[in-house]
Amino acid sequence: MTILVGYPTNRRAKAVLSLAGMLARSNGEDIVVCTALPMPWVPGIAREDPGFRTYIEDLAEKALAQASDDMPKDVSVKFTTTHAKSTPNGLLEAAEQHNASTIVVGSAMGVIEHITVSSIADRLLHTSPIPVAIATRGFRAMGGKVKRVTLAFTGGSQSTTLVAAAETLADQLGAELRLASFAVQLSPPETARFRTEGNAVFDEWTKTIHSAAEEAVAADAATARRDPELVIGHGEDWEEALDDVDWEPGDLLVIGSSETGPVARVFLGTRATKIIRNTPVPVIVVPRAAAKELAE
Repeated sequence: MTILVGYPTNRRAKAVLSLAGMLARSNGEDIVVCTALPMPWVPGIAREDPGFRTYIEDLAEKALAQASDDMPKDVSVKFTTTHAKSTPNGLLEAAEQHNASTIVVGSAMGVIEHITVSSIADRLLHTSPIPVAIATRGFRAMGGKVKRVTLAFTGGSQSTTLVAAAETLADQLGAELRLASFAVQLSPPETARFRTEGNAVFDEWTKTIHSAAEEAVAADAATARRDPELVIGHGEDWEEALDDVDWEPGDLLVIGSSETGPVARVFLGTRATKIIRNTPVPVIVVPRAAAKELAE
């Protein structure tokens, strides 16, 4: 299998190449760097401007030449273009053609070391049948491998499957496994009584998460042998809760798709979206169908 990189034609994108390189060093897969171009006009409907087509092809050639210069030299890679009605469609078609295990894309312009989901990534997160990895803006692996896979654990009905899937990913990447939950506690400023009641609810939630994590880990023999750590990030907003957890170079955050979304596609719930926007490390979002395959 391969790692498919969606490389843009309009800007340099070293972060996505660095993330793909880190994944490839870890799991031994080859990389395919792909630039998606607009499909030519249908003959008989309208005449295509040959000057525009030449311009587009030149953009792709320059983009892939830049990608070749920036690509880490210690991984196996090839470069290609695809023509499609849209960039997301082109990447999905290329992923199928090259038997990709993961599609890797970068962030839109935004805060350094955080993720801003681009329109292309957003479309992929709604339609991709395979995991989608998103690099934080400015990400650099510095030649390293994935050292730790952290699963965003919510304790929902799909928890057992997601824990087993994360264990498989960690095994494939030769990495440690950790579970993390994020508790955003909006402390009411009105009275101390409200704050006390809020703390009691929070403590009960923490116990519930620990219990659910223990059950999910015990349900999978391989995961149980790992005995992964569970950490809980506390905060009055999502940024503070994510920052409350220790992150190190080589960390990768895994998030499952919404339990109410389409079965075979990635579809993020509100909580997952907030986690992605505030994570300081790259993310892999796994659709439910793919999670089941990994778990099995």
